[in-house]
Amino acid sequence: MTRSLRSFLLALPCVVVLAACNDYVTDLDPFIDVIEDAELDSPDKVPFLIRGVKQQLAYTIDDLYVNAAGLSDEFIFDTRMPGAVFPQFREMDNGYPQLINFQAQDINTNIGRLRLVSDDLVRRIQGMHGLDDAQRKEAEFIGNFYGGIARYLGATYLGLEPNRGGAAINKGPFIPSAELYDQAVQLMQAALPNADAYWQKVVHSVIAKAYLYKGDYAAAATHAAQGLVEGDAPFQVLYTSQNQNYFDVEAGSQRGQFTADPRFHDYVVADPAEANRLPLRAVAASGVTFYVQQKYPGPSSPIDIASWQENNLIRAEVIVRGAATGDALALINAVRASHNIGPLAGPVTLDVIYVERDKELFLTGARLPDQRRFDRWHLAADTWRYIPIDQRERDHNPNL
Repeated sequence: MTRSLRSFLLALPCVVVLAACNDYVTDLDPFIDVIEDAELDSPDKVPFLIRGVKQQLAYTIDDLYVNAAGLSDEFIFDTRMPGAVFPQFREMDNGYPQLINFQAQDINTNIGRLRLVSDDLVRRIQGMHGLDDAQRKEAEFIGNFYGGIARYLGATYLGLEPNRGGAAINKGPFIPSAELYDQAVQLMQAALPNADAYWQKVVHSVIAKAYLYKGDYAAAATHAAQGLVEGDAPFQVLYTSQNQNYFDVEAGSQRGQFTADPRFHDYVVADPAEANRLPLRAVAASGVTFYVQQKYPGPSSPIDIASWQENNLIRAEVIVRGAATGDALALINAVRASHNIGPLAGPVTLDVIYVERDKELFLTGARLPDQRRFDRWHLAADTWRYIPIDQRERDHNPNL
């Protein structure tokens, strides 16, 4: 059951009761779980708004990354695996998601909500009286950075046609991925003046990733050089027992709708130390062995948005592509060493980069854009390489 459906079902009894009582009760106390929009325009509500933006990113990332893994060659959907029953996941796996696929609908909705609440935060604090400097800086940082992330996600994962990435904003015209990446970077750069030293590195790492996916390797090199370095903590989204990590719910310990492609097991067989970054659990079903991811072993497992290891791999790639100078092999081997995996001997080629990213960035949303940009698609030519802008979005936007 999706989060949207769960929320609707929880709210439905309240709606019915209110409708039934409306004719009989005329003097009602104010709602205790509803806040008027105008009441949010005060300094004491800014922390609440910031928490809402952060929570919306968490709602967005796990659903998105699960389905992106299913559309890519990271996950497989096989009905011989107990619990693999959702036709929406099958559509992702075979590359033909329908425009009414509710997984696609939720993803479109969540990315749109992330953009909305981020932009709204920035709008509300403009001219807000009584807001101290520290609060204003934090709100401007979160609003701009997360608003940039929303546009980055739209550029990377949504598409109007099977091989035409991008999205629309506020019922406006379709924005191709390249232009949407530029908008994302502009907002992230606007966040930088309000960031401390650590968050500046995080922002630069995410900007580097946006430029990498756009194919602007020189710009990616510039920002990756200012990004996270060995020893820095990752930027993560957090989950709880109330807001559970969707990987664990549908592609993990709770249920195996999706399982890992067998090549990840092959990586571990070839080098057992790879299990340190590719944790898998074997499950035998219908005479077949499936491999369930254990990277996210529980409902509260966090998901990385940016890490120094990913930033190292970006730096290594742009060196190999001739957009920067440095020791690509040393950067890769530092990543491997962080998992107690032995060093590579070299030389470093794009093929090596591709495989190292496959292993290191397992289930972090990287594989789908990597397959596109390395031109290594695994399905038929007419299949979707983006998650489609869903039918509901198309129906509500005359520009699509």
